[in-house]
Amino acid sequence: MMATFLHIFLKPKPGITDEAIKSKMDLAVDWYKYADNCWVVKTTSDVAKWQTRLKPLVEPSGTLLILTVDPVKRQGWLAKGFWEWLRNSIDPKPKA
Repeated sequence: MMATFLHIFLKPKPGITDEAIKSKMDLAVDWYKYADNCWVVKTTSDVAKWQTRLKPLVEPSGTLLILTVDPVKRQGWLAKGFWEWLRNSIDPKPKA
């Protein structure tokens, strides 16, 4: 399956640790957290699978939004590290 990119906004319910969130994000091929509660993930799983994974972290009082991202159509003003990560994620260099 080909990897796609998702934008995930996740505001967890009370009591959820950063480690619990990171363990779920680590199920992606790769990810980048660019702001509080905001991640871009490279994944081979679909939006429904990510909702199933993340739903226990937010129900009943948190917030979850998952959107498909077209990384080729992009503009913005973020840290240089994000743009480097995205460029390398779109066109990874072959390992020597």
